[in-house]
Order: sequence, then C-alpha cells, then structure tokens
Amino acid sequence: MKTSQHIAISGASGFVGTALGKHLTQCGHHIIPITREILQKKNSALEKVLSHCDTVINLAGAPINHRWSKSYKQQLYDSRILVTRKLIEATNHSSQVKTFISTSAVGYYPSGDCYDEFSGHKGNGFLSDLCQYWENEASKLSCEKRLAITRFGIVLAAQGGAFEQMIRTVPTGITTVIGNGKQPFSWIDIVDLCRAFEFILDSSQLSGTINLTSPQRLTQGEFMNIVGKHYRTFLTVHIPAFVFKLQMGEAASFLLNGQCVKPTRLLQSGFTFSSPDLESFLKRISMTNL
Repeated sequence: MKTSQHIAISGASGFVGTALGKHLTQCGHHIIPITREILQKKNSALEKVLSHCDTVINLAGAPINHRWSKSYKQQLYDSRILVTRKLIEATNHSSQVKTFISTSAVGYYPSGDCYDEFSGHKGNGFLSDLCQYWENEASKLSCEKRLAITRFGIVLAAQGGAFEQMIRTVPTGITTVIGNGKQPFSWIDIVDLCRAFEFILDSSQLSGTINLTSPQRLTQGEFMNIVGKHYRTFLTVHIPAFVFKLQMGEAASFLLNGQCVKPTRLLQSGFTFSSPDLESFLKRISMTNL
C-alpha cells in the first residue's frame, strides 16, 4: 500500500501545477501550495510550511513563450533560480522533507542530434544556460535528501497550454507548420507527466536527471501532419521562420530549433506511457471530449 505524503508545490496554480495537484490528491496525497506571498516573506515562513512536508515539488517559473527582452530575461532567471535557491535553503533546514523534485526543460540539450540523460551534452544559448543555472541551484540540496531534476518536453493537454495554440486553425481546415517543420519536437501528455511524478515519488531509488518526454520522436512538421490527419484538415500552411523572429526576437529559437530527447531513465525504470505516441494522445482527448 502506497504511503500518503504531504507535498509542497511551488507554481501550484499554473497549467502543470493545477493538473499535478489534482492528480496527486486523487492518489491520496495532501497538497500544500507554496504561494508567492510565502516566497516573498522571510525564510522562516517557508521553513514553517515545509516543517509539515515530506516532499517539495518546484514548478515555479515565468513562461518561456514570450519575447525575451532584457527585463523579461531577468524575470525568467529570477522566477527560476532565485525561487529554487530559496526553496533549497529552506529544504536543507528541514528535517521532515526527504525528497525535492525540481523542474528543468529539454531546452538544456543541443538541437542537433538525439539525446538522453546519459548523453552529457548541453546546448548553447540563453535557454540552455538558463536550464543549467536552474539545475545547478537545485543541486545544492543536501546530499542526505533525494533530488530528482525533471526536464520537461512540451506539455500537451486537451485544454490550455501549447496544444490549444497549435490547433487554433484546425476548425477552418488548416494546420500550420513552424518554419520548415524539420526541427525536433519533444512532447509529453500532461496525464503521463503527472503519472511520471507519481512514479518518481513512489520510486525511492530514482534520483538525478529524468527526461519527461514521450518515447516517440517527431519533427514539428510530422507532428502537425498527424494532427491534420486526425482532424481531417485539407491544407497545411508553413509560417516562415522570419515571421516568428520578427514577433518574438531571440525567443523564436525556442520554436525554430527544438530538441530530440529520449526518456531513457523512465523507460529503464519500468514506467509505461499511456500516450507513447501522438495518435494515443489524440485518441485520449477525443474520447475525453465526447
């Protein structure tokens, strides 16, 4: 029988945090949101919250899909690194917390080849550096506690998030491809992401870097081709790369480059995906919407 835990979550009100909190509650765990108000107070307030918790899950971070001005880059940094630093300091002072699960992203990897947790390759540029700083901060956790760093692919759900944006033109019979569509597209069903967190919680020996992506490898063009067939669209339109560069500046690299990432450690540990491929995800959300 699984043991019920008290789990503190930063970013609990966000897109992923809301779904994860609901899932873990259904699994019998007790969720304690770490609010911005708590994070803005002195460390003693946060330490008081964590004194009742077994696990901390760190999901805090401003959205990446925004033009990266100098001020917004600072916001991306502060919302990740500074928040993680504060959480780690409080966790290290807690005798109750045994596990810390921190978030990162597949943007850590280069965009050339296909990588897993054992590849040892880091990409270049702002997003990769941001992920490295983020992970380095989490790595300051006391060695007496368990640390898992989860690198997210693009999280897909029937409502909200990236998928809702990607299929905006589907009702008109049109699917859109970003640039030439050859950039890798690593994604995960939000249901599998929540199940993966549950799996990590239950696997006391599982620590270190863990990729949260579907095992299926697709380019963005292939992804949209499958979406088009599922929704029976009749036209695919390629939106030129320069349009995204004009609109988003440096942040367009997030959409135009992409990373091919494999979830090797999850698979080796015995995790099974409910949506191992895009067809499974599309079938699931179609049945949900019936």
